[in-house]
Amino acid sequence: MLSRAGSLEGAKQAVKTAIAGAISMYVTRVFHWPEGYWAAISALIVMQSNVGATLNASRSRLAGTAVGAVIAGLFVALFGANMLTFALAVAIAFFVCGVLDLAESQRLATVTVAIIMLTGRANAAWTVALHRFSEVALGIIIALLVSLTLWPNHARRSVRQGLAEALVRLNAFYQAVMHKYRLEEATSIEKLKSESQQTLGTIRGLLQNALQEAFGPLKERESLALLTDQVERIFRAVETLEFAVRDSSVDSYYRTFEAGLLQLEGSTSGALVLLSKSIATWKIQAEWPDLKEAFESLDQQAAQARKEGATMHYALDEILRFYSLLLSSRNLISELELMHAVLATRLPGSKK
Repeated sequence: MLSRAGSLEGAKQAVKTAIAGAISMYVTRVFHWPEGYWAAISALIVMQSNVGATLNASRSRLAGTAVGAVIAGLFVALFGANMLTFALAVAIAFFVCGVLDLAESQRLATVTVAIIMLTGRANAAWTVALHRFSEVALGIIIALLVSLTLWPNHARRSVRQGLAEALVRLNAFYQAVMHKYRLEEATSIEKLKSESQQTLGTIRGLLQNALQEAFGPLKERESLALLTDQVERIFRAVETLEFAVRDSSVDSYYRTFEAGLLQLEGSTSGALVLLSKSIATWKIQAEWPDLKEAFESLDQQAAQARKEGATMHYALDEILRFYSLLLSSRNLISELELMHAVLATRLPGSKK
C-alpha cells in the first residue's frame, strides 16, 4: 500500500506527465507540424520520476533518433527503400550506437529507421527524418522544462532518502544477527538481508541519475557517491558478522560477557540510527557514541577471561565464533567511524 508521501509524489508525476504531453501537442499544432504526436509521445516517454532520470532518458532518445534519422536518410537517398536496404540500415544503426557507446539508444535508433523507411515516402526521406528529429527534440525539451520547473524532484534528494532508509534496514539486520547470537527471538535475517540489498541496488540506480544532474552543488553529488560506497561497506561488514556467528544455536560462552555485548550492540545500533538521521536531515548529529570504548571494554573482558582459563570449559568452535564476532564487530565499528568522519567533513555547517 502506498504511503501518503508516495501517493502525493505519484499524483504530481501524473500531472507533470500530462502537462508535458499536452504542451507538446499544442506547440506542434500552433506550427502546423503534420505528425506532431511524435513530440507528445517523446515527452511522455522521457518524463521520469526525477530530473536526473529524465535527463538520461532524454539523452538516450535524442541520440537514438539522431542516429536512426541520419542512417535512414542516407540509405534512402543512396539506395532507395526496399527490404534489403531497410535490413542493412537497421543493422548499421544498431552497430553505430554500440560503437558510440549508446547501447540504451540502439532500440530507438532502429525504430526511427523503420518509421522513416517504411512510411512509403521514399522521395521525401530527408524531410521525414528532419521532421522526426525535430518532433522528438521538441518533446524532450518540453519534458525537461516541465521536470525542472514544476515540482522538480532532484535525484540527489532521493539518494539521500534511500541512504537514510538503507541505514535503518541495516540496523534491523544487525540487531537480528545479535539477537540470534544471544539465542533471542529475531526477525528473519535472510529477509532483512535481502531488503537491504534491494535498497542498495535502488540507491545505485538513483545515484547514476543524480550524477546526470550537472547543475546543483558538485560537492553534494560527490558526497552522495562517497556515502553510497560507505553504506555498502557497512552492509558487507554486517554480512560478515552474520556469517561469523552462524550455527551458534547452542553457544553459551557469550554469557560471560553479556553486559559488554549488550553495551556494544546498543552503541553500534545507536550509531546506525544517528548516521541515518544525519543523512535524512543533511545535518551532523551531535550524540555520537563512543564505539571504540565499548569495543575495547568487551575486548579487555575477553582477554581477562582467557588468562583465567575460562575458555577451557567450552567447545573450540564456540570460542572461535565469539572471537570471530569480536573481529567482525571491530571491522563494523571502523566502517561506522569512517562514515561519521565523512559526514563530519562533508555536511553543510560541519567542522572542516
